[in-house]
Amino acid sequence: MRCFIAIELPEDIKNFIDKLISLNSSVEGVNIVKKDNLHLTLKFLGEVKSELIPTLIKSLNNLANEFSPFNLKISHPGVFPDKIKPRVIWIGLESSKTIRELAAKIDEEMSKHGFEREQRVFKAHITVARVKNPQNGRYIFEKIFKSFREKMLNNSPTKKLDFQVREFVLMKSTLTPKGSIYEVLERFPLPANINGIIKQNA
Repeated sequence: MRCFIAIELPEDIKNFIDKLISLNSSVEGVNIVKKDNLHLTLKFLGEVKSELIPTLIKSLNNLANEFSPFNLKISHPGVFPDKIKPRVIWIGLESSKTIRELAAKIDEEMSKHGFEREQRVFKAHITVARVKNPQNGRYIFEKIFKSFREKMLNNSPTKKLDFQVREFVLMKSTLTPKGSIYEVLERFPLPANINGIIKQNA
């Protein structure tokens, strides 16, 4: 089964992003991520044998106990690899020491079970579209960026774009003709109290 480790998003954040990326009609070569599938990937595992799942769950449970809840905040739209030939359109999150540390420790832990280490520096982002037609991808990115800027100018004093992360999840992804279907295999709560002391994460 195809699996990944991720942080789910609260409904208000998904609603905000969904309004940013809403299109009146489909655009050839640009696949918009459905609202219910929006998430922040910490580690993509790929194909995982079912018999390995209990071992991964145990490892991730132990790792989760090293962290306490922390905050993340939406920053701005962006693309991979560049604006000339975008392949992925995303909404970024402000740099956080804790999210980088969590992703790094998950990567290290999963490497012990045979998964390849990440070669790229971790950048916290929420994928909102996958692009096969670069020209249309540029058009959609510009549209999303303009919409984001307008919302920030109009609502920045009142719009809440931060949220608290209280857990991460091990997710199963099933590919279908209508898109991916995600199923949570296990949740890993971040304890608020570690060894009797409330741990504050940056």
